[in-house]
Amino acid sequence: MYKSIPEVFFETAKKHPNKHALLYKKEGVYFPVAYKELSKKIIILSGKLQALGVGKGDKVAILSENRPEWLISDISIMTIGAIVVPLHTTFNPKALCGVLNHSQAKILIVSNSNLLNKVLLGQKYLKHLKKIIFLENLTATQKNILSNKVLSWKAIFSQNQNDEYEKIFLDPDDCCSIIYTSGTTGKPKGVILTHRNFLSNVEAVNEVVPVKENDVFLSFLPLSHILERLTGYYMPICYGATIAYAENIKQLSVNLKEVKPTIMISVPRVFEKFHDVVWDRINSSSSFKKKVFKWVLKQKSNTLRYKIADFFVFKKIRQQLGGKLRLTISGGASLNENIGRFFLKMGILILEGYGLTETSPVISANQEHSFKFGTVGKIIPGVKVKITDNKEILVKGPNVFQGYLKNKEETKLYFNKEGWFCTGDLGFIDKQGFLTIIGRAKEMIVTSGGKNVWPERVENFLNNDKFISQAMIIGNKRKFISALIAPDWQEVETYLKKNNLPLQEHDKLTKSPELLAIFQNRIDEKINPNLSEFEKIKNFKLLPQEFSQEQDELTPTLKLRRHIIENHYKKSIESMYI
Repeated sequence: MYKSIPEVFFETAKKHPNKHALLYKKEGVYFPVAYKELSKKIIILSGKLQALGVGKGDKVAILSENRPEWLISDISIMTIGAIVVPLHTTFNPKALCGVLNHSQAKILIVSNSNLLNKVLLGQKYLKHLKKIIFLENLTATQKNILSNKVLSWKAIFSQNQNDEYEKIFLDPDDCCSIIYTSGTTGKPKGVILTHRNFLSNVEAVNEVVPVKENDVFLSFLPLSHILERLTGYYMPICYGATIAYAENIKQLSVNLKEVKPTIMISVPRVFEKFHDVVWDRINSSSSFKKKVFKWVLKQKSNTLRYKIADFFVFKKIRQQLGGKLRLTISGGASLNENIGRFFLKMGILILEGYGLTETSPVISANQEHSFKFGTVGKIIPGVKVKITDNKEILVKGPNVFQGYLKNKEETKLYFNKEGWFCTGDLGFIDKQGFLTIIGRAKEMIVTSGGKNVWPERVENFLNNDKFISQAMIIGNKRKFISALIAPDWQEVETYLKKNNLPLQEHDKLTKSPELLAIFQNRIDEKINPNLSEFEKIKNFKLLPQEFSQEQDELTPTLKLRRHIIENHYKKSIESMYI
């Protein structure tokens, strides 16, 4: 086993010097970057960081969208024994300054002016930051504020540079990154991760979901989040594959056709949206095409009829996703079983897994030849899982983190006397070895009648409705379950136009008797029949806008901050229980 992430990268670069490591889009065209080119830039930046006084154990933060410079910065920092602190681009100025101060980052690498301006709003409160490396050109205002504190990325690579840096001994158990958790219930905590944590997880995941040299990954989930970092970045560079960066989520459908990836890391919402788009097109077509499509969905695999259906129907749908996807990996939230089966019919396998930042992240994963929809797969090699009497999932293994930065008391709380990490998630393992997640212990709703309701289970049914963008259920210590619903306004408006119903501002539409009746009908006919009596949605409120990160209602990984949402909509919630 290799000792560090940089060691693996440089070995890959030696084996495949001219192979495309990255593809990035500039001025409407995708440009390739070879492994040897990346290697040279990493060596230069490593030397420059050392010249700036960065040594082993120092922290360097990265605040950037997905782009080649993220990878170059990440490996360069690790190469000299320093510690990478990835920052979510959605952090507000207060959160940014809080993490920078808590981590004691000496250097901050920033990609664009919008992100730099966030830092500037709180820069006078930054106690430890010595230098900012900026990837773009400073505005006049930024120059005045920062004076000599900023170093240009272009300047680093335009000056005459020695292809040398002081080599540092890297131990597998050295801390290489501190990742701040999403913080659904409290302040983000700095998770201490080592080279061994990452490399053991890469090796174990590759055993069950092998990466091939000719694989092309499309990267669009934030690299600051550990799922994309490990599965969409470390795995491909460890095995000589290619990473293509999507421009943004809005351009994803375009980038899929341009890049033609073989593997994509995603979240359930993306798959749900694509599923809805396909069905919208089918439903708006002729009755004959509807019948044909429903017929092809019923055909069993490996039959002549299926092959015909695949050639004339499924192949065209796959082409909308680039045409070469052999598998996709879903994480961050649970995937609706029907969505998984739908994509499988299309010839695209979605592999759902489970993990946490504290476990680097993967604990379990479905496999290409061993998967079960509705579960998060089997436990990966080298990792041990134990289910307690109250169904909490406990974990041991080389992927488990070292503790929380500057928080020994919190660290102790999450490890039992036998050294098992207590995830706080509840689940069970079936006879075939597949793990199913029930929910998060802290988020369980107990009604006034003493019934236990798992929010995610109910919310998944709501979120699977094409008219619903987001939903959060309420009901702890209350008589029944209610829901806050953020409509998919694009779908709603399309429906209203089609049925000659009046269009109004979203705030007014949330109170429209016609629209409320439509949602009530969909809940009664499509959602409540899937739920137990005590889980059924008895009341709801439509919201004029979605939950957002800007309002601190979502974590950087788009999980609900339930206590904040409940506080924001306190009056609406109370009105449902009058």
